[in-house]
Amino acid sequence: MAGHLLRCFVLSLLLGVILQSAVCKAYDFNSTDGLSTHVSNDGRHAVLINNTVWLNSAKTFFFIDGTRYSSDGSLNLTSTSSGDGRDVLGKFQYVAMVWKPYTKTGQKEIKTVVKTYSDLPLIVYEQNFPDTLEGTNIGFPDGVCTAFPAFKVEGQKGDRGYMSYGGLFLRDTKLGMFADGTTEINFGLYGGPLAIFDKTLNTMVISPFAEFMVGSVQLLDGVLNYGLIGSIDHIPASFRFRTAVYYGKGINEAILGFGDALMTKYGKQKHLMKSDFTVNYLGYWTDNGAYYYYNTEPDKNYEDTLIDVKNYADSLSIPYRYMQIDSWWYYKGLNGGVKNWTARPDIFPNGLQYLSKKTQLPIAAHNRWWTYTAVYAKVNGGKYNFIVERDDGHSIPQDAEFWDYLLATSREWQLIMYEQDWLNHEFEHMHATLQNVSVARDWLLQMGSGASKNDMTVQYCMPMPRHVLQSVEIPSVTQIRASDDYQPGNDQWKIGISSILHYALGLAPFKDTFWTVPAQTGNPRYKHKTEPYVELQSVVTSLSTGPVGPSDKIGFTNTSLLMRCCNTDGLILKSSKPVTAIDLQLKQAAFGSGGPDGEVWSTYSDIAGYRFGTLLWVNVKTPYPITPQQAGFGKLYSSYAFSDRDPVKTLVKFDEENPLNQHKCGKADFGLWHSVSEIKFGSKTVLILGELSKWVKMSPQRVLDITIFPGDVVLTLQGGVNEVIEFTVVYTDDLTSPHQIKCTVPESGRVLMQLSTEECDIY
Repeated sequence: MAGHLLRCFVLSLLLGVILQSAVCKAYDFNSTDGLSTHVSNDGRHAVLINNTVWLNSAKTFFFIDGTRYSSDGSLNLTSTSSGDGRDVLGKFQYVAMVWKPYTKTGQKEIKTVVKTYSDLPLIVYEQNFPDTLEGTNIGFPDGVCTAFPAFKVEGQKGDRGYMSYGGLFLRDTKLGMFADGTTEINFGLYGGPLAIFDKTLNTMVISPFAEFMVGSVQLLDGVLNYGLIGSIDHIPASFRFRTAVYYGKGINEAILGFGDALMTKYGKQKHLMKSDFTVNYLGYWTDNGAYYYYNTEPDKNYEDTLIDVKNYADSLSIPYRYMQIDSWWYYKGLNGGVKNWTARPDIFPNGLQYLSKKTQLPIAAHNRWWTYTAVYAKVNGGKYNFIVERDDGHSIPQDAEFWDYLLATSREWQLIMYEQDWLNHEFEHMHATLQNVSVARDWLLQMGSGASKNDMTVQYCMPMPRHVLQSVEIPSVTQIRASDDYQPGNDQWKIGISSILHYALGLAPFKDTFWTVPAQTGNPRYKHKTEPYVELQSVVTSLSTGPVGPSDKIGFTNTSLLMRCCNTDGLILKSSKPVTAIDLQLKQAAFGSGGPDGEVWSTYSDIAGYRFGTLLWVNVKTPYPITPQQAGFGKLYSSYAFSDRDPVKTLVKFDEENPLNQHKCGKADFGLWHSVSEIKFGSKTVLILGELSKWVKMSPQRVLDITIFPGDVVLTLQGGVNEVIEFTVVYTDDLTSPHQIKCTVPESGRVLMQLSTEECDIY
């Protein structure tokens, strides 16, 4: 007993808490990998990493009947208990606290729970509401009306840094030092997951873990309060909100681990994203930034223009496999919202079914928010339940049958991907979505269910961070816009940070459309705009692993540049994961030292047990050496690297003792390097440099297998029928003498490439 009291006293001092009770009762639970929590009997708690306190709790509070009830006295903690449990994430230990404040309408019960998992580096905090709570609206959507957990933002500058996701498209993500006085952390409606890390890259991720559309965080007076958005009118009985703390070694790895835990909780899997047709094949886009965005050929309608696009592509053997049609094709109401999601006859005189048959291409179609005069709403004579708010001119469907109908009828004109744009607008501009705990979530769940029933996928566009998180409950949401709208010459290609979170949650990041030549004449929208960095646009969109959708004017496509992304069938030759900012770039941005002063992103292809890496440097001001581990490739032994611009002449050793050191570069002369491991067979050692004409030299979409025999190495390749595939290999005993091997793909779509004889065989 004396030892327990001493331990509790020491922990209390560490937490800045001296308990006044005669007997100190505390709970200490350890998760894996050094994450642990301490909870005292008065409701205070802390998060520790490797036995060091990283986060101390602040006051728990709830707004009820217009009054704030806080753990500093008015909330009334009545009992604390502990136990063990198990759920889909595994075993956990918990501490449950029951609060019973006396409100204007009587005593209410609220339960808060801390769950520490034994097999995952995960702590989950739960707000549980057995009773209905009224009067919770504080009149400030960016605030919170409940707070548990609440953590103090404290520490010495330089000890820990942070990366705070936030903003539309996650474009306002911030990095800095997590210390006393920090005020730049994103919060409110546009706040998102927060990563906190030290200089050795121990990393903690904090984020809502359920009810994402109404979950939020507020930074107020040096405290991060996690709870429900401040405009919620009431909290129904049995409602639960959760927040998670996840720990990992490395910023990328911690976010990926957090995403894996979240997807496990909701049963989402990445194979759904990886099998999406519009993620895997080249498409033609007409959204903002495209030449034919609200613009057609002279004296022609959109129907004729898009048919001409397809004919032009066919003349150059450009393998577009679908077309995207944007907001110009359907009926809008007075406020610009959607009134009727059907094709206007002045746009498509013969209908969308005619377009898909004429072009032999399926369609990806854009949609925006719903106007208050939407023809589908019962109040407007339609068949379906909509919440209609005439004061702000918006409406929102609340009927699963509506989505079943809308998307089923769209299959008739070959819709395969539904793009829901203006997500933030629909959410922010309605009272119902901001004041009711279920309206926004129901809207997205019903949309996703309708897509699944009709065998199509969904892309989220203009997402807030809450939409990104909400996607884990919706299997049909497979892709997301990772950047702001493309405009020729802008910097929306910077998706290296946002893509970390997107990929972690099973989403393919979409960079948006791009031009393949610098100037596209004749469109008044782009009269004074050019795209000076066509190669950068091309390489980023290819390495993103998301959709690739150029949007050139007829007659203005750089075919050789465009085809660096795909095979002759339009299959995108991508790596195994999206290109993302390396940890050292994030460390440099947070601390001002310890990493490269520019964009340094990495990705890799895993094929038959071998890892082929790619490093992209952009706007790097001074050289900074990068090892394989720092690049996120793991430990590479007996490996080399080469520059995309001159592969054979730049071959150098690349391992932990021989880092890469890219020189100063910008957007036009970006650095692109690829790593390759030695493969030994017989008395020879070969380096497979791969398909040098493509951005991804060794893609799992091209190389299905690598088989090692005593006297040979055989590659199993796939491609379009009659496609000529050329691979380059070198042998380590003569690195200056490359060997080019060509194979023509037969009717089967697969071919065997034999390195020793430099011959091909039918698969």
